[in-house]
Amino acid sequence: MQKPSKTNKALLASTLLCLGLNSTILLADNSVIVKGKDLETVKAAVRSVGGTITHELGVIRAVGAKLTDDQLKRLRTLAGIQKIYNDGGIKTNGDSTPACSVTGKPKIKFKKGNVISWEIANTGDNDIHLESAMILWPTTNGNLVKINYSGSTIFRSSSPAPSITVNATDWMGDLEDREIEDEDRARITFQFDRKPNKDPQNYEIRLFFKEGCSVEFPVPPSVLFDGDSDRGAKRSFVASQVGASRLHDEGIDGSGITVAVIDTGIWAGEGWAKYLRNDAYGSNRLLAQYDALTGKPLKNNADSDANGHGSHVSSIIVSSRRKNGEFNGIAPNANLISVRAFDRNGEGSYANAIRALDWVVTHKDDYNIRAVNLSFSAPPQSYYWDDPINQAVMAAWQAGIVVVASAGNKGPDPMTIGVPGNVPYVITVGATTDNMTPKDPSDDTLATFSSAGPTFEGFVKPEMLAPGGHIRGLMKAKSRLEQLHPQFYDGNSYYTMSGTSQSAAVVTGIVALLLQADPNLSPDDVKCRLMASAHPATDGNGRLAYSIFQQGAGMVDAYKAVHSTVSGCANQGLDIEADLAGTAHFGGAANRDENGNYYIMGLDGYLWSDGYLWSDGYLWSDGYLWSDGYLWSDGYLWSDGYLWSDGYLWSDSYVWSASLSETASINAWVPQE
Repeated sequence: MQKPSKTNKALLASTLLCLGLNSTILLADNSVIVKGKDLETVKAAVRSVGGTITHELGVIRAVGAKLTDDQLKRLRTLAGIQKIYNDGGIKTNGDSTPACSVTGKPKIKFKKGNVISWEIANTGDNDIHLESAMILWPTTNGNLVKINYSGSTIFRSSSPAPSITVNATDWMGDLEDREIEDEDRARITFQFDRKPNKDPQNYEIRLFFKEGCSVEFPVPPSVLFDGDSDRGAKRSFVASQVGASRLHDEGIDGSGITVAVIDTGIWAGEGWAKYLRNDAYGSNRLLAQYDALTGKPLKNNADSDANGHGSHVSSIIVSSRRKNGEFNGIAPNANLISVRAFDRNGEGSYANAIRALDWVVTHKDDYNIRAVNLSFSAPPQSYYWDDPINQAVMAAWQAGIVVVASAGNKGPDPMTIGVPGNVPYVITVGATTDNMTPKDPSDDTLATFSSAGPTFEGFVKPEMLAPGGHIRGLMKAKSRLEQLHPQFYDGNSYYTMSGTSQSAAVVTGIVALLLQADPNLSPDDVKCRLMASAHPATDGNGRLAYSIFQQGAGMVDAYKAVHSTVSGCANQGLDIEADLAGTAHFGGAANRDENGNYYIMGLDGYLWSDGYLWSDGYLWSDGYLWSDGYLWSDGYLWSDGYLWSDGYLWSDSYVWSASLSETASINAWVPQE
C-alpha cells in the first residue's frame, strides 16, 4: 500500500476555501483560551498583564481568560505562551416543527371479522394528514390483510408478522382523504387472517402525520406483566437490535464500569428518573454530577438537565427500565457520571467543554471512569490536532478513557464529520434507522442525516454505525426539547429522538459491556473489536451498499464484539503522545480523484462515485472480507507536503478563528427517521 504523498490534492484546501476562512480574525469579546508550556506559566502570564482567569484547563495546559485589547497584545509577546484561541460559543439548536397535536384512546377494540380498532383525536389547532402507519402484532394473529383509515383502505395485501410500516400516500393520493380537521376524530382498523390475540399489550401502533406529529399505542397497561419494571414501561428495541440483550442474559450488563456523559445534565429527581439514577437492582449508580458551567460539583440527585438531551442520551446508555424482560438501556447496571457543559438552551463554550473533559480525566481513577460519551458536534476550523477541544479529547484517550463521539447530523454530504468526531483516535459513530420495523433488520438503512467522511486530514470516518432513528429514551416533562417538539413526548416520561447523538450513546453502552467482560482492554483494543465485529451493508452482489466513508466498518454488533479476541486493528501508525506533544501529526489514506470521487489510496474497491442512493434496505453482512484487513483506518506521518490541494493552509496564528462562535449541535433537530 502506498503512503500519502504530495499528489494527495484537492480535498482539504478546496473545502476550506469554500468556507471562506481567514488566517487572522480579531476577537469579538476577548474571551479567550490561552495555552502554554505548562499551566502555572500560563496562569502567571495572564495575571502579569492584568487579565482575569475564568477557567483552569489543565488537561490541555491552558486557562480560560478575559482580557482587554491591550492586555491581549502584551500577552502575545510573553515567553511560554503557545496559542491563544477565541473562546467561541457552542450551543445546541434545532429546527422548530409546525404546531401539531394528536392523542389516542387508551384502549383498542376487538371487533368481528378479525379486526382491531383504535380511535385518535386531533387536539391541535390545525388540520393534520396521515402520512404513514406502523403496527406490531403477535404471530398468532397470522397475516395482516387490510388497514382502513377513516373508512378508506390504505393497505390491502397479506403481510406476515411481526410488523409492517405502510405509507398512506401509496394508497390514498388525495390529501383530503387523509385529513383530520382540528378537534375532530378518526378511526384506524387492522384486519388479520386469524382471530386476534386479545391482550392489548401485545400490540404497538404508531401513526405519523405530514405536519410532524405522531401518536402511539399502547398507553400504560392496567396489569403488571412479568418482565416489566413498571406499568408504564415500553419497549425501546435498541438493546435487542445490537445484540446487547443476549449479553444481558449472560450477566454482561455493564456492572463495575463507569461511564461519563458530557451533555446538558441529567434528570435525577423523583418518578421515572429512578431508572437513570438506579441500576437494575435498585442501587444508586449515579456516582457524581459536576457542573462545568460554574466549575462546581452538584448533588447526586439534582435535576440538572433543563434541556432534556443529556437525560435522553444517558437513558440509551444505562436505563434500567425494562419491558417484557428487555432493558431500555444498553448497559443497565453500569455506573454513571453526569457532567453538565451546556445550559437549558443547549449553549456553552469551548472553555466549558474542556473544563468538563478536564474534570473527567482528573477524576477517572476516583470513579473508575472507563468511557465518556460526547454527543455534540462543531464544524472543524483547523487541523484536528490544533483544536483545543480535540486536544482535551486526545488527552482523555491517552489517559485510558474510551471516547465515543457522534459523527454529526450534517449528512449525507461527504466531509461533514464534526469536532470532536474528526479526531482519528476516537470512536466516531454514524446512524441507521430501522424503517419503523424494529424487529425486521432487512430494511434497515443508513439515516440520511448521518454525517460522512473523510475528514480534512484524510481519515475514514465514521468508524461504525448504530441505531439512531426515532430512539425512545427518558426525559423529564417540561424540558426544553419537550416544549419545542411536544409531539414526540408521550406523557409517560418517554421521548423519541433521532440523531447521531443517540447512535453514539448506543455504542458507549456497548463499550461498557466490553470493558466489563474484559477490564484489561485499552481504548485501542475496544475500538478494534467494535470495528472487527461490525456488519457492513452489502448489496445482492456482495458489494458495499454504502461507501466506506458513510458506514465505516458497518453496523455495530455488541454480542460479537464482546466475544471477539482480535487486537491490533485500530489506530495503527498513530502516536498519540507525539501528537499531543506537537512533535508529529498524522493523516489518513483517503483521497479524491480528478472526477471528484473519493477513494482509499493503495486499496481497490472503495471508490465512492455512486452518489447517495437509499433503498428499502440491504443485507448487513456477516461475511464481508475487507481488502487487506483494516488498513483503510491506518494513519501516516503528516508533513508539509501532505496537502489535498495547493493553496489555503490552516493558520499558525496565535488567535483562534472567530468563526468558532458558530453553533455546535448536541440536539441539532432532525426529522424522525
